[in-house]
Amino acid sequence: MTMNIGAVVLAAGAGSRFTNSGGTGPKQLVSIHGLPMLQQVVNQANTLLPGKVHSLLGSQWQNIEKQLVGCETIINPDWQRGLGSSIACAVKHLAAAPVAYDGLLLMLGDQPLLKNTALTEMLELFDGDRAICAFYAGQVGVPALFPRSLFSRLITLDGDSGARAMLQSVTDKITVPMPEAALDIDTVEDLKKL
Repeated sequence: MTMNIGAVVLAAGAGSRFTNSGGTGPKQLVSIHGLPMLQQVVNQANTLLPGKVHSLLGSQWQNIEKQLVGCETIINPDWQRGLGSSIACAVKHLAAAPVAYDGLLLMLGDQPLLKNTALTEMLELFDGDRAICAFYAGQVGVPALFPRSLFSRLITLDGDSGARAMLQSVTDKITVPMPEAALDIDTVEDLKKL
C-alpha cells in the first residue's frame, strides 16, 4: 500500500538566540551556500516528497514567505507560544485539508545538514502505524514521521514542549541514527561550524 505522506518544515520562531549572538534576522533567511537556510530545507523535503511540503511560519512571516518557493505556507498566529503550538497549528491545518495524509514528516527549518539517505530510510520504514524518529546526541528527536493515529496527540502540544517529549512517551517507535541532526543553527557560532 502506498502511503500519502506530507512534510512540515517548522520555522515559526523569532530566532532570538541567533540575533542575540550577533546575527541579523530573520534567521530563516540566513544564506548558506547562496540559498536561504529555510529554502534549503524545503528543497530537501521536496526531493523526498515533491508537492507535499508545507512551511510553518510565524515571526516575520510576510518577509520570509516572499522568499520561499516550492511549499504551501501555514501561518501560526500564536507562534510566540513555542514549538508545541506551531506543531499543533500545522497538524490541525493539515488534518482538516481535503487531501488526507497517512503520515506527517516534521522537520526543522534550521537543520540544514540532514542527509537524504537517513530521511529516505525513515520514509521506507514507515508502515502507517508507528512513529519513526531521528536518534542523535543520546536522545530521540526530529526529524520525525508521525502516523495519522498520533495526529490527535500532536494537536494537543503547546508551549515550548515540542515533539521530543511526546516521542519519549511513545513506546512502539522506530529510531534512525541521524548524528547530523544534532547541529541546528541557533547562534552565529553554529553557523560558523558549517
